[in-house]
Formats: sequence, structure tokens, C-alpha cells
Amino acid sequence: MILESLHKIKKAEAEAKERVENSKGDATRIIEKAKAEAELLLAEKMKNAQRQAEKMREDAVEEAKKEGLNIANKWTKETQELSKKAHKNLEKAKEFILRSLLE
Repeated sequence: MILESLHKIKKAEAEAKERVENSKGDATRIIEKAKAEAELLLAEKMKNAQRQAEKMREDAVEEAKKEGLNIANKWTKETQELSKKAHKNLEKAKEFILRSLLE
């Protein structure tokens, strides 16, 4: 009976030791799987961040183009207005010179 109890205890100890070893292996696999998933998630987030940054850059370029076009249009309009005024003044200058010569 005592011998049988000792065998049961030894068997239980062996089973416990095997479970501990199995648990260590399971824990290692779980940690490795978590690391792999974290790396995938990080890579995905990095790609998303790069896409977002590229979109922001493209939007900024478009906005700069629009602003540049607005400035160019304003400059063209002002240049045309100045040209018209200069043309009117040229006509007045011609008239003044002609009057001066005729007098």
C-alpha cells in the first residue's frame, strides 16, 4: 500500500513536471505568435501612416497650385488694368504733344 502510494506520488510528480514543461512551450509559442502579430500590425500601421502622409503632401501640392494660380490670375488682371491705364495716358500724352506743337 505504501509502495503503491509512492508510485502514485512519483507518477503525479512526473505528470506535473510534464505539464510545467508543456506550459513553458505553450507560453513560448503564444509569445512568438503575439510578437509576429504585433509586427504585422506595426507594418500595417506604418503603411497607413505613409499613405496618409503622401495624401497630405498631394493635398498640399494641390493647394499650393491653386494658390499659385490665384496669384497669377490676380497679377495678370492687375497687369492688364495697368496696361489699359498706361494706354489711356499714352493717348493723353499724344494729344498734349500735338497741342503743344500746334500752338
